[in-house]
Amino acid sequence: MANRLMKTLARFSDRITRVDVTLTDENGPRGGVDKRCRLSVIMPGNGELATSAKDENPWKAIDRAVRRARRIVVTKLKRPITLRTRGHQNEPVEERSQNEEAAE
Repeated sequence: MANRLMKTLARFSDRITRVDVTLTDENGPRGGVDKRCRLSVIMPGNGELATSAKDENPWKAIDRAVRRARRIVVTKLKRPITLRTRGHQNEPVEERSQNEEAAE
């Protein structure tokens, strides 16, 4: 599992600070489509990016969650920096009059 994760996210390793993986069996001995892989990727400037996948086979759930995480990381990195930083776009911008600019 670690090898698959490392190979898939290797090209982003300089931008990822931590990856957490949790694999759970939701139904226990009853079986069925109940193996859930939750994956969270911590990226400075983007915060925590989380995804999960569910399958009967735990390896398929892991594989699907890793592919989803890669797609999310790629999408976040393609966005312009102004769209990646939330909360800053609504801050008031100081406007200076022409007299103030001329005085400098």
